Amino acid sequence: MKTQKGQQYKMRFLDDKDHEKLKLKGKDEDRSINWLINQAIKEFLNKESAKAWNQQAQKNLARL
Repeated sequence: MKTQKGQQYKMRFLDDKDHEKLKLKGKDEDRSINWLINQAIKEFLNKESAKAWNQQAQKNLARL
């Protein structure tokens, strides 16, 4: 039996069109919807982290 890594989640799409777009994107890139969602989450977290870092840097510069 294969051991699952990470946390499991259940996804509900607000729009059937979004779900279809993800399925097509996954097929085009030979990736699963799960992979696409995980990449989107990682990208979002990286952007938010960079945004917070930039805001802190601006505050530090304003103190000079």
